[in-house]
This record gives sequence, C-alpha cells and structure tokens, in this order.
Amino acid sequence: MIKAVFIAIMVFGSTLPAWGERLWLVVGASSHSAAEIARKGKLLALHAPDSLVVQTRDCGDKKNIYAWVAETAASPEAAQTTLGSVRTVAKGAYIKRCDVKPATLLALRMTVVDPSIANVPETAVNWAERDRVSSVHPLPDGRSIIIARYFTPVMDDPLEGRRERVILAESPEKRMVLEEHCPNPGRMATRHGRIAFHCVREEAADHLIHNVAVFGKTGEKLAEIERCRNPKWSDELVIECEEESVDPDGQLSLRLKRTEVSLPH
Repeated sequence: MIKAVFIAIMVFGSTLPAWGERLWLVVGASSHSAAEIARKGKLLALHAPDSLVVQTRDCGDKKNIYAWVAETAASPEAAQTTLGSVRTVAKGAYIKRCDVKPATLLALRMTVVDPSIANVPETAVNWAERDRVSSVHPLPDGRSIIIARYFTPVMDDPLEGRRERVILAESPEKRMVLEEHCPNPGRMATRHGRIAFHCVREEAADHLIHNVAVFGKTGEKLAEIERCRNPKWSDELVIECEEESVDPDGQLSLRLKRTEVSLPH
C-alpha cells in the first residue's frame, strides 16, 4: 500500500501546483475593470502610499478580479492591524489569504495597474483594457521581464499617452528598467542570460517599423538594431532578425539580417 502511494506521488506530483509564499492581503476595493480599480485606488492610496493593485489569478483564483491592496502582510496578525486603519476610509475592507503563484506580478510586488492609469482622460478613444494592465513574462533562467503599462500626459501625442516600460526583474528587491518607453514590445529572445526584444519605433506607409534592443546578463545595453524585428540568437553573440524596408509604393519587405554584438570590456 505504501509503495502504491509512493508511486502515485511520483507519477502525479509534477501536476501539482508549485506555490510560492503565503500572504494575507488587506483589500480595500475590487473591480473587474482596470480603469475602475485605478480610479478607486487613486483615492485610497492617499492613506496607503505603499499599496498596489493585484489580480486574484496570481493567488490561484479561477475567477480573476482586480483588488486594491493596502498591504501584503506576512501574517494574519499583521494584516489585522492594518485592516483597522484601512476601514476608516474603506468600510468594506477585508483580509484575503493568498498562496502566491511564483513568477507573477504579485510575487515580484509589482502593481498590475499603474497609478497613472487613473489619469487617462475619459475622452481617450484608443485605450483598450489591455493597455491599462501590466504583464510578466518568465525567462528560462528564473528571472522575469515585466511590461509595465502606464500613462504619460503629452499634448497631441499620437499614442494618447500610452506607454510601456520594460523591466528586468530577479526578485522584488532587484529590478532594472531596460527600456523606459517600448511600444508593443515583443519576441523576447534569451541566450545565457542575454536578452533581445523589439519595440515599435516609427510608422511608414501604415507599417509599424521596429528596432531590436539587446542587453547583457546584468542589464547593460549591448546594441540597438534599427528597422528590424523578431530577434533570435543564432550563435553566442549573433542576433538574427527580420530587417524591414518600405518601397515607394508602400510595400513592406523583409530580409534576414545577422548582427554580431560586442560585450563590454
């Protein structure tokens, strides 16, 4: 019998969820809408400057909502202490136990909805829900790339203030901004800790034109390859990407381009 149980654990153990730390979240507001939770959080954050917005799927919930969290406490006692003060401004505040999924925004203590999203004008017509929500992309080496989406008020901005910041995160305490503004970041390619991805940098005849940014193991920038997209590593220090060109008739052409990057001395 014991042997049978042991075999069952060996067979099915890999299908069990891998949980990270257990937290007690002091929740002051919730919503299914990123825009609404940003507006609620703007008022509540005056009383809890270290607050953040989490998505409940990061706790393993099947039904995902956004929650404004005043504190991510390590014990129910600590959460209970904070709850009293939060209820002075949010009477319906409560404590939610959360088994944090690894490699999530919550595990990295990053807000899923940046506070600046509350300032997106109601007259903005090209903002979708996904433009208000940050995301995380785990890398093979255990680090993560965070795409932090935020709003910047700029007059006559063709993007209506939409911005995307690319962050390399190793832990909640160790994060580094790789690109402050990288529209539509994509195709994350890694090799031995080095990272490459593309950003939209211009538009030509209705085609989006990209640059490829290449970074070293510690986040130092190694190269920027202009007018190229979809990078991949073909060798230790060689990046392949699709070079973009637009002819006078507005037709986009792609050709394979190889670029060798140099390591800093």
